[in-house]
Amino acid sequence: MEKTVASISGIAAPELLPANQKLEFVCPLCKEDLTTTSTHYHCRPCKREYPVVAGIPDFRVFPDPYLDFDEDRSRTQIVLDALEQYPLRELLTYYWSYSDVTPPLLRAKFVDNAMRGESRGQRLFDLITNDGEKRPSRFIEIGCGTGNLLATAAMHIEHPVGTDIAMRWLHLSRRRFMDKGLEVPALVCCCAEYLPFKPHSFDAAIMASTFEFLRNPEEALIELKRTLTQDGSCLINTVNRFSLTNNPYAHLWGVGFLPKAWQIKYVRKRRDASFENITLHSYNRMKKTAALSFNNVDIALADISDKTLATLPARTKLLVKIYRLLKKLPIIQQLLKQIAPEWDVRLSSPKQS
Repeated sequence: MEKTVASISGIAAPELLPANQKLEFVCPLCKEDLTTTSTHYHCRPCKREYPVVAGIPDFRVFPDPYLDFDEDRSRTQIVLDALEQYPLRELLTYYWSYSDVTPPLLRAKFVDNAMRGESRGQRLFDLITNDGEKRPSRFIEIGCGTGNLLATAAMHIEHPVGTDIAMRWLHLSRRRFMDKGLEVPALVCCCAEYLPFKPHSFDAAIMASTFEFLRNPEEALIELKRTLTQDGSCLINTVNRFSLTNNPYAHLWGVGFLPKAWQIKYVRKRRDASFENITLHSYNRMKKTAALSFNNVDIALADISDKTLATLPARTKLLVKIYRLLKKLPIIQQLLKQIAPEWDVRLSSPKQS
């Protein structure tokens, strides 16, 4: 297991994971420089302290949608206590056994999705790097979760950075890297709407299965714009509200066609699960929101990797092959964008503030 060490020689500083020592942080609120103590980062103008939890700094302004700060700390401790005991799949199953709000059926699906996620992560990483031809030198993933995409990035980029609003997920992701024998990359707990990084810190960013969970998507894109270089780019993979396939979070058809209040009631009735914190975007809304912060917005039809396709039932494989054929037809392509399961949204040329 990687050791935490003090980040600044001779100065009181929190003990950080080794990769986190290479980062420079600012206050997520006022963007001013921070001072340090042996356990915290401190912002003098804001009079706020930001703790470090087992080597990972916590710069959150507000908690994640599902657990408050105290609940997240409790769940994080559960993960830390078991981190050395179980490989990732068993650790995820162990963690979900403590969830009293997620039905057992969905727990199993969430574990399977996390374990299959690396193929999906590889596909998205290939998109942002043009199949390896253009590898970013300063890469960040917003909402890295259990690290399925970040694991791919860590094998190709020297110092990738992963952020998530849930401290528990960041520590769960450490197990993925441990299982692969990889150095744990830089991991930072923060809100997408309040990033603790200086302007122009990154030349590429990815946000996968995160946009629909954001409290304020517009503010998150403003922050991405601020932290990307002028020639930087961002890839957002997100689900379509009006998809003709099952919603991937509720595993139900037609959720997005209902008004928001009805979505919540429908998912609660059919799955006994929460849907309050998921906001689904239509094609037009997605394009309008992205255009507020970026000059170039390209919403493309997403695909799945061949490796993932091989694991699907025969009927689903056939539907995917038909979908792939149809999306090559210009006339059909625009219609499909309105009803497709998900999109790959490419953003570039950040607008000047």
